[in-house]
Amino acid sequence: MLGVYINDLPPVLTTYRTAPRCGDRDFWMSLDAKHSLLVRERAKSAQKQVFPPLPATQYLAFIRTGNRVVYETPYFQRRKLLASLVLGYCMEPDQALLDAIVDGIWAICEETSWCLPAHNSYIRDAEQLPLPDANRPVIDLFSAETGALLAQTHALICDDLEAISPLLNKRIISEIEKHIFIPYDTEHFWWMGSGEEPMNNWTVWCTQNVLLCTFLLPTDQAFRAKVAAKALLGIDCFLKDYGEDGCCSEGAQYYRHTGLCLYVCLDILNDVSGNALKPVFKEPKIRNIASYIRHIHAQGPYYFNFSDCSCLAGSCTIREYLFAEAVGDEKLVRFALASSNLKEEEDRDLPNEINLTYRLLELVHASKRDKAASFPSQEDHYYPSVGLCISRDDVYALAVKAGGNDDSHNHNDTGSFTLFKNSQPILVDVGVETYTKQTFSKDRYSIWTMRSVYHNITNFPPYEQLAGKEYQSKILKLEQGETSTITLELAAAYDRNCPLQSYQRSVTHTKGKEIVLRESVEGEVQPVLTLMCMVRPTVTENIITLGEAATLEIQTPFLSITVEEIPITDARLRNVWPETLYRILIGYETNLAIRIQ
Repeated sequence: MLGVYINDLPPVLTTYRTAPRCGDRDFWMSLDAKHSLLVRERAKSAQKQVFPPLPATQYLAFIRTGNRVVYETPYFQRRKLLASLVLGYCMEPDQALLDAIVDGIWAICEETSWCLPAHNSYIRDAEQLPLPDANRPVIDLFSAETGALLAQTHALICDDLEAISPLLNKRIISEIEKHIFIPYDTEHFWWMGSGEEPMNNWTVWCTQNVLLCTFLLPTDQAFRAKVAAKALLGIDCFLKDYGEDGCCSEGAQYYRHTGLCLYVCLDILNDVSGNALKPVFKEPKIRNIASYIRHIHAQGPYYFNFSDCSCLAGSCTIREYLFAEAVGDEKLVRFALASSNLKEEEDRDLPNEINLTYRLLELVHASKRDKAASFPSQEDHYYPSVGLCISRDDVYALAVKAGGNDDSHNHNDTGSFTLFKNSQPILVDVGVETYTKQTFSKDRYSIWTMRSVYHNITNFPPYEQLAGKEYQSKILKLEQGETSTITLELAAAYDRNCPLQSYQRSVTHTKGKEIVLRESVEGEVQPVLTLMCMVRPTVTENIITLGEAATLEIQTPFLSITVEEIPITDARLRNVWPETLYRILIGYETNLAIRIQ
């Protein structure tokens, strides 16, 4: 798709600039006053903090205990501080700020590796090495982001650094060459793409930041041409795994690292080539990738979530808006603006973001948020590439996931559904706990949040769904309209040892009225339906009441109803959920019907 543009690239590829250098005071003083003040205050706060140490034993903790946080927390803190300091200095140059920036640059340049312990391997899904090899750097997501952070710092304040010592700029460039340019040119990391091997967010996330390093720094034309060509081919490898419908199987959170990173890649390449890639933005597939975030939005702050994604995927940033403008999607423009305006004022500068370019874009385009915007009307949608069916009315937002259990960041959740009512989660997908070594290991599916028994689906104790390409659903019926219905055959998603002959699920949404769930099972099994909710259920005979939020009426004979409390202690989950969730277990014989209102 994009490889054809290699021959259209001009012989001279220009430098990419998100903003002019710090010395252009007219530009920097013209920026949005409220956002500028926030940036300056953030920088003053950062100036009072120290760049935390990164001892080798904290790196080793991942191999020894599986703990990612002990190294990642100070690692990311260094980068957040530097980004805040640089932005603040551009707004209001100050020697004390500049000295703090120099300390930050020096600290990061002194790091043996920019690669996280969890990513320290040369082969995909291979066991990580205990410590990094200083002579053979690994380009992972965050080594690439670190390079981009330093490159953007150089682009903005290189003159000021030069006045302190020419060695500072030389050090930035030499470390980026060592950690990024040389391995990108000489190694083939899996995320670069090769043949039919499936790609994921890594491809465009890493590529975006390699492009920033290349085109922000004073690199030569031969190298720029080589990187641009390699990037285009890598992006093609990424796009091959997307359906024409543009659905991100990794979810709304990962859209920020897939769709939006794709946009930045295309924007850089188009900008430095004199608009040679402008036609790409009119491609239906690219437009569909851009609009995914609007369609996957449920209600209020919530998004439909499956796999490792959270239902609180965050408000839109300016990148969604810019992507919408690039592809000419007016509804997405409105959605991006309305969503962005949900963000708290103190979070508008993206204080937890380590990517300086993202924070810079928010600052440069802050005035665009002043445009009045309301959420556009949301319509039903279906993503055939992953079998995701979305149905809405003024009260309910429903999503049913068909597909299979081989998604990137997969959970065993084929056939599951999530439901929101009046901007409140009713039947939920829990998401994922804080990442550890186990999360991406052979023991992944022993984690409770990954198992089908903790998703809104029937299981057949002791059997549940398994992970893999062969564990798929089949759509038997799909109708969308005033009454929307999806009917699935799900038997193939379960352990082959299970004596299950057929398991059909039908979910019907009668607009303005109700949701009806129907389960039909054949085989020598004991079906138990799981329903996950965040409101304590009250059970009275065949009625399950979720406070004032919703009522579930079981309309067919059943064997039992059990309610379990699920304590939520993990920090990542506690950012989303209260201290307790609830698992409703409904035992039945062969058929079950539940009306939800």
